[in-house]
Amino acid sequence: MRIYCNATLWPICFGLFISLGNCFADQIQSNPPNTPSLFSRAQLVGRLEDSRLVECSGMDTSSTSNDLIWAVNDSGDGPYIYALDYDGSNMGRLQVAGAQNRDWEGLATFIWQNRPMILIADFGDNKEKHDSHILYIVEEPHVADLSIAEDTVVEIAWQIGFSYPDGSHDAEGVAVDVESGKVLVLTKRDTPPLLFELPLIPPKDHVPAKKITAVSQIPPPTDEDRQQRYGKYRSQPTALDISLDGRRAVVLTYKHAYLFNRPNRGSWLKAFSKQPLTIPLPLPEEQVDLRQREAICFTPVGDSLIVTSEGSGAGIYVLNPP
Repeated sequence: MRIYCNATLWPICFGLFISLGNCFADQIQSNPPNTPSLFSRAQLVGRLEDSRLVECSGMDTSSTSNDLIWAVNDSGDGPYIYALDYDGSNMGRLQVAGAQNRDWEGLATFIWQNRPMILIADFGDNKEKHDSHILYIVEEPHVADLSIAEDTVVEIAWQIGFSYPDGSHDAEGVAVDVESGKVLVLTKRDTPPLLFELPLIPPKDHVPAKKITAVSQIPPPTDEDRQQRYGKYRSQPTALDISLDGRRAVVLTYKHAYLFNRPNRGSWLKAFSKQPLTIPLPLPEEQVDLRQREAICFTPVGDSLIVTSEGSGAGIYVLNPP
């Protein structure tokens, strides 16, 4: 079933999605004791329909349509950006001319000088053997009829080549802070993870990333965690997003998600140095269709969260604020 909404009706349609999710969502874990209820339980609202999108490693909501999500596969796919309806329906895909997918692990949408843009992060490096990485930026096409011609070609508006100042890192978290004109990059395999920043408009083709801080506040795996799926890797960050108002950042891990607050748009250094608020998610061993969660984003309306996983037909889950 496909449901379309314009911006005015979007909150009503979104409530319908949640009602549908309630009908067939699996039972999931409740909030851990003493954890504030920041969001509702994760509700299943659909599944990834496109059989080619089997390793969804990054996604974000459209800046031009309240009914659209953009997503990417990681390594092994071509330079494609997939268009999805909020229920996971296939809306087509874009081909990024001149780009290569070495290991695309993140995607972010943003508005720059009144132009809707999509950033794709080719910075995955499981074996930490690469000296440089690329962020591609393309202009988001307007999808008037909520579908696009298959393999519509988009040009690279600009790209950011970068290296880390202290050696190689694997990263899967990326977000754009438009107000400061910075791109945030969060590493995955470091203990603790490291947060870097880059200029959104670089002064030259290749720039060094600037280290902001070590993000040491994400809870490490417990002894019980180490006996479960992903074991000692459960606290590794797999995605990052910034809310539309720029006041909050969400970090996804293989276990739960974590919300970092930035009151009055202070520094991200200060925000990520504080204890985050835990957003409980279904545990990997309990929710098969959300087992390898590697993509999360805020919605443009209501600041709900959307999360999905790698895997064929992975579930799309939504968490609403109270």
